[in-house]
Amino acid sequence: MGLEPADETPALVVVVNSALDWHRVREERWYRIPLRRAPRQAGAAFLAFYHTGIFAEERWSIRWYAPVRSVQVLPRYVLLPDEPAHPRAPEWYFRYSLGPLEELPAPIPSRRLRRISFIPTTLERLLSAQDVSQLWIKQSLRERLWVEMNRQGIHAEMDAGIEGLPHETFDFVIPCAQGGVVIDCLEREEGIQRGCREALPAYAPADTTAELARLGWSRLCFTRAAVHDIVHRIWEVIDAHGGMRMRPAVTAGR
Repeated sequence: MGLEPADETPALVVVVNSALDWHRVREERWYRIPLRRAPRQAGAAFLAFYHTGIFAEERWSIRWYAPVRSVQVLPRYVLLPDEPAHPRAPEWYFRYSLGPLEELPAPIPSRRLRRISFIPTTLERLLSAQDVSQLWIKQSLRERLWVEMNRQGIHAEMDAGIEGLPHETFDFVIPCAQGGVVIDCLEREEGIQRGCREALPAYAPADTTAELARLGWSRLCFTRAAVHDIVHRIWEVIDAHGGMRMRPAVTAGR
């Protein structure tokens, strides 16, 4: 089957945060995404790879992409049979089988954002973007909030958990001097199903909120609002927890 015109060909930017994962992409030609963290637009003709700060020369940039040959859904213990006792061994993952790596015409740096999650984009944008911020097509509330928090100096971890709640993952985690703040951004329909008001601060389910409070954390849950109003509210809660810790102590491993 031929590709769509270049400006419509779907691509997905994914994160590489370990040398082992990069070895699997480069040498074994595959990449994995946990189903519970996968973006809505998980299907793509190409994957592009954002390297985090552990990589010396390639850090905080996108330099490589690869065509997607096929996608399977498999449990982690099948993907990584040498790690049968891993706590996430039974969890399900997308496994992307890849073609050869190709180098972009020019690296795409992240001049302002350092912690990047998945970015659904297009091949045309990958081939022409001069900064990671130019890759987003239509930003969700979560994506817009992520950009604005980075712009205002809020040090958050995306798709992370906290000690004491090993099975919970939140959109954003902000460790503070005293406990911290977790944030979830819900689509309007999902928010209605879970009882969230479209107000500031939004309602969060009582069971999780109570457990977080016991651990010294606050939870904010938003379905819609102006991003600057949300960030103002986040700053208020951060201040109530004694200010941010600069190095988040979260559990966000893949």
